[in-house]
Amino acid sequence: MTILWVALGGAAGSATRYLVSAAINDRWDPWGTVAVNVVGSLALGFLLGRWGLEVSAPARLGLTVGVLGGFTTFSTFTMDVVGLWESGQTTTSVAVAAISVLLGIVAAVAGLALGRT
Repeated sequence: MTILWVALGGAAGSATRYLVSAAINDRWDPWGTVAVNVVGSLALGFLLGRWGLEVSAPARLGLTVGVLGGFTTFSTFTMDVVGLWESGQTTTSVAVAAISVLLGIVAAVAGLALGRT
């Protein structure tokens, strides 16, 4: 049953990621990828801060591994950074990498704090 929740959550998360990042990337490529990863970090931190491991495995894994795993994307982030670098946009490439990592960590910590209150 857990695998079904993870699969359904992953489909929902991936579709949502596509819609959000496509809308943002139309104007500010690759910042849509940055946005979904930061929002996903905040949401994961919040859920884990709120629930810990007390919520049933199917629900917890369906939302965290499924929805948020489908919503966020490390592979697209890395290819955005490499693509920018290869196209000669080294400053933007480094900025995207640094901002993604730093804001992702800050968002995760903020999510944990919010979830624990």
